[in-house]
Amino acid sequence: MYRSGRIVAGGLLLIGASGCMHPRPAPVGACNYRAIPLSVDSGGLQPTQPTPEPDAMTSELRTVFQAQAASHDTAPAGSAATTPPEYLVLSGGSQHGAFGAGFFYGLPSVPSYDVVTGVSTGSLQATFLFLANQPVPKDRSYGWVDGPLADIIKPGTSNPGDLALAYSIAKEGDIVTPSKGGFLGGLAKGAMASFGPLRARLKAAISPDTLRLVAEQGAAPYNRKLFVGTVNLDDGRGYAIDLTELAARIDTPAWKGRTGELQDCYGDALIASSSVPPAAYPVTLEIQDGQGTRTNLYMDGGARFGVFLEPILAALGDKVAKDARVDVIVNGGLYGGNWTADGKPVTEWSSLTVAMRAVDILENQVYRFSVANTETYGLRHGGVRMAFISNQNLAPGAVDPNDYVFRGKSCAAWNVIDNLQKPLEFHPNYMACLSQYGTSRGAAQQWNWVRDRHAGQ
Repeated sequence: MYRSGRIVAGGLLLIGASGCMHPRPAPVGACNYRAIPLSVDSGGLQPTQPTPEPDAMTSELRTVFQAQAASHDTAPAGSAATTPPEYLVLSGGSQHGAFGAGFFYGLPSVPSYDVVTGVSTGSLQATFLFLANQPVPKDRSYGWVDGPLADIIKPGTSNPGDLALAYSIAKEGDIVTPSKGGFLGGLAKGAMASFGPLRARLKAAISPDTLRLVAEQGAAPYNRKLFVGTVNLDDGRGYAIDLTELAARIDTPAWKGRTGELQDCYGDALIASSSVPPAAYPVTLEIQDGQGTRTNLYMDGGARFGVFLEPILAALGDKVAKDARVDVIVNGGLYGGNWTADGKPVTEWSSLTVAMRAVDILENQVYRFSVANTETYGLRHGGVRMAFISNQNLAPGAVDPNDYVFRGKSCAAWNVIDNLQKPLEFHPNYMACLSQYGTSRGAAQQWNWVRDRHAGQ
């Protein structure tokens, strides 16, 4: 969830001075996640190098996706099921996830996507959008609702609405608990902040009935799939964790009386996809490996890829994705901005500020490569729609996101006001403004890119 070049670059320069070693944390439970290895090469995201026979996970997924394709082929003419498969890809972006959450809240209708994937803040969005057309679970609690949008959006009305509320915070402490002792104190403790408040918020929102809905949608006849991406610190590879399989364990004999533990497993997968050391602690996950399991440290998937889809579907063959259409939400600007400090061009530099700028550029390039690869995948099949935080390619006169006005001030002005509190990452008023900007974009169906292969657009 953190994508702050400032924190990461500063940590790289000072980490040697901290001199502190930390034991690996224990996993939250016997989660035994199912995950698909993802790899990256110079051509973008690619499936894992071919093996003589597909592993058990790929074989199982192939069966699921073939069932998806069959349901589209055999559905009665004119029914909704005859529409081409639709896939949703959600990027990272930390606090800028407020844009994507607002965008979907504003959309007049949200497809029931056959596949949803998320990375970092996109992983936190994924469950709510996977369930966009399902009823809001009655057991979801709302003690966490706060911030500038609390009097605008009514909780429990829709899953996209609850997602937008999740990005409404009154203070940064609603999401993270900063470590004591400032920057150096955080390095000594192993991280700048902990995600304790976010864990509590996730457990309230991802309720038992929420898991049951995810499980229902993942089973026949729907056969939909939900994945989040994370990176294994030990082997350096990316992994897609199958949340539909994880949710399907609820109410099974092996998990009887362990619903709270299953919620924790689900939440830890989301946290693992969102944590960038030294900003936040890495997470220990237990992953299935053949007939056994292995336990490793995991961190934000954005270290390897900004978005992912093609590694999963390419491994299963193009036939399962015939005419598929892909929607991509980039929770940030697709193109890197100018080098500025406090809104002004940088006129002086230091080794630290140059390092921070270099991290920002490299991070943006990772996102550009993986987004371009996903876009190519969509164009090779049915088409692609993409939205990101910019008025690029919108109708003339479309407002710049920094100039969007919320409660009398622009998003840029709210960001300056929030900065007076010296947050690590999360700016409450700016996030609310960005969410409302996203809502206005969604309501007008303002995608930055729309390409339909069959229409030649």
